[in-house]
Amino acid sequence: MSTSESGGTGGSTAGGTGGSTAGGTGGSTTGGTGGGTTTPDYSNSPCYGDKRATLVYDFTTHMPREAMATCRAEGERTLVYVTDELWENPFTQPEVNAFMAGFELEGRPESFRSDLGVLPTNELAFGPLSGPLNEGRLTDDKLPIFIVNSGGAGDGYLCGWCEAVELHLDGPLLRSLHTDQALSIAAHESAHAIHRGYDASEAVWVDESLAQAAMTVNGFFTDQAWLEAFLDVPNVAWGPGVEDPRSFDYGAGLLFGTYLWEQGGPELLTAITTEPLDEWAGIDAALAATGDPRDGFGVFTDMALAMYLDDPASGYSFSSFDLVDGVVPAIVETGASYEDTLAAYGLVFVVLDDQARELTLDAPDGVTARIAYDYEETPPVVADVPLREPFTLDGVVRVLVITGRATTAFTLTVD
Repeated sequence: MSTSESGGTGGSTAGGTGGSTAGGTGGSTTGGTGGGTTTPDYSNSPCYGDKRATLVYDFTTHMPREAMATCRAEGERTLVYVTDELWENPFTQPEVNAFMAGFELEGRPESFRSDLGVLPTNELAFGPLSGPLNEGRLTDDKLPIFIVNSGGAGDGYLCGWCEAVELHLDGPLLRSLHTDQALSIAAHESAHAIHRGYDASEAVWVDESLAQAAMTVNGFFTDQAWLEAFLDVPNVAWGPGVEDPRSFDYGAGLLFGTYLWEQGGPELLTAITTEPLDEWAGIDAALAATGDPRDGFGVFTDMALAMYLDDPASGYSFSSFDLVDGVVPAIVETGASYEDTLAAYGLVFVVLDDQARELTLDAPDGVTARIAYDYEETPPVVADVPLREPFTLDGVVRVLVITGRATTAFTLTVD
């Protein structure tokens, strides 16, 4: 289950909630579509019926085209427009009502703030939408969301060619506005909008990892296929150092963004979002600002151990996902050597047999290796493995994780 963002800002894959509650800007409440008690009827919104043009990416021509849309809902922080070509075929007012209830009013039970919708939850986790670079680019300090037909270009995107801040959701691809898919796409894209309001120059991989984290923050897990694909083949150049943003791996970004969230909560995500420094330097600065002594690459290597161990007793685990048996490691027997090529920021997992007593990792500087031991009646112990010299094994090895900042070959010898 994946999506792409054509020509826009960032990428997406996500899901959502059809939650509901009375309130917001809109008229009377009606029987709910989705969870909760009642869903507001947004057909009484102040903006209802107002026309507005937008520029929609057309996948057939790879150029934006003008499309006329009509306002179908106005909330406290959001305006929803449906292009006229999609109105009532297939989207109707109950669909819009349910979307707005989930986006502004009531979240999933697993959400960081289940009492709030997607956008207010994102603002608590990443910072207010009205960041300095968004001043004057929002419509009455509200986020416009357009339901459009992009010809299959992707489920959603933050419009990169629009003069104002606008989110576009592809109606025909989503098929419905009150599914997990639709609302989590909106969670991902609204996180992009917040981030771009503070740091428009941020690297794509950081921006996308935070947007993927927004899905977890809001209690959604709709990128399972992306996640499983990365767990199957984690030795890939997934983001840092990748020049083509279309090569970003959303499974890796989901793991890294979620791990940052689980390690540092809203304080860390907000610090990264609002930090003017970019890439690893920005993450390093945000960690320091929140009192975490690690640097970003250190958190990444901790995440790698958590991917394999996923054991709370070890201190290396995920609470948002169950990753036990998700990674298939290479098996190296005593007396054998293992050669491989490490992708930039890729991850290689290795397990050894019980007879192993020593290993040597022949690799250039910049490669990092960490090993987790099992000791009797104690939690696993993690140690750094030096390069190009013998390393004595003091216990039963659970896993050896190898990564690095550049593509390089290595040889592991086990005795």
